[in-house]
Amino acid sequence: MRIEYYGLCPLNAYTRYRLTYSFTADIDTVSAGSNGLLFTPYIAGERTPHVEANIRGSFIGIDSIHERRHFVRTLLEGITFSLNESVKIFRESGKTIDTIVSIGGGAKNATWLQMQADIFNAKIIKMKSEQGPGMGAAILAANGCGWFDSIKDCAEQFLNEADIYEPIPANVEKYEELFAIYQDVYTKTKALNNQLMAFRD
Repeated sequence: MRIEYYGLCPLNAYTRYRLTYSFTADIDTVSAGSNGLLFTPYIAGERTPHVEANIRGSFIGIDSIHERRHFVRTLLEGITFSLNESVKIFRESGKTIDTIVSIGGGAKNATWLQMQADIFNAKIIKMKSEQGPGMGAAILAANGCGWFDSIKDCAEQFLNEADIYEPIPANVEKYEELFAIYQDVYTKTKALNNQLMAFRD
């Protein structure tokens, strides 16, 4: 069994899940925009749409009124804004994106799923199993064993929708304004981050 440490306490998978759940438990009490707090998730540089190794993350707008729940919500908003930059590229190239299937950790929190719907301005589908890659491998294996006539038939048996999240128009409008500010942070912090590189060990 893999053990991780949080402070001096060993963590198993259940404890790690409980910590994650408690960490995000009250983000639904914070309105869209995290009360004026913005996060850019450039923790290890950025790849899309900016190929930039030196850019780093930042919190913009920190105020004494902000609590842990604001920081957690803006973390998720920042990550989703980053994903939205890729969605924007597809849309600008003429693709229609009106439905997105959310998998992995991002599909485990209802507030984050609604946030995705609002930021992407698209319907978000949560599957009964959020294990996307593993489920895909199982579908290919089952089809390869000849248990189904086609991958499509197999997928229809394996894949089942659990919930659907529709964009909330008021939040969509608010996030569109915030996304423009989010995109501006990169250009306004790039030079600062390049200068800070000299101070990294």
